Amino acid sequence: MRVLLVDDHRLFRAALQELLSTQGITTETGSGEDDVLALAASFKPDLVLLDLKMPGQDGLTLLGELHERFPQLPVIMLTGSEEEKNLFDCLRAGAQGYLLKDSDPEYLVSALHEATNGRIPVAPQLTDTLARALGQPPSERDPQQPPDPFAALTPREKDILERLAVGESNKVIARHLGISDGTVKLHVKSVLRKLGVHSRVEAAIKALDLGLPRAK
Repeated sequence: MRVLLVDDHRLFRAALQELLSTQGITTETGSGEDDVLALAASFKPDLVLLDLKMPGQDGLTLLGELHERFPQLPVIMLTGSEEEKNLFDCLRAGAQGYLLKDSDPEYLVSALHEATNGRIPVAPQLTDTLARALGQPPSERDPQQPPDPFAALTPREKDILERLAVGESNKVIARHLGISDGTVKLHVKSVLRKLGVHSRVEAAIKALDLGLPRAK
């Protein structure tokens, strides 16, 4: 695995780089004052670990730029902020996970592997916050919005989106629906394209916001 670590604290970057190297993970590092897009283009990481608040470009801005330039590249926020607003701002902007800097090292490494397998790791301290928010009634729809924002999806794509919305991985979805992992991947790509989003997280949040029924 190749990880691009973007953080403004040099000591933290060095410590994390050493930790990941013991797990066979190759890293490159930078900060908000570097050309992160150029680093990503040259290093070709499997995922990016991105701090939220940095001098130069802030993490949320960089997250958007990374998604625009590299839409298939998973970006995981690694931050000290436990604020609910920051969590949801990042997830809505397309982050594929939100981890805290005081995470247990073993959990952090495990979360990185989960992310490369299509899961959405969120710091254990914040899972209750996420669950409460996702359990709230859908927000009131814009009166200009079409009656069914999911009308373009096939029945199978709706089934898969429902399961994305509860955080299931491709393998779990495949097992539940009796289809192959590869077929699930193709359907997920189609769902993202039709919904106009870049990541599984954005698709899941859109589904919950707009009231798509949850998978049983």
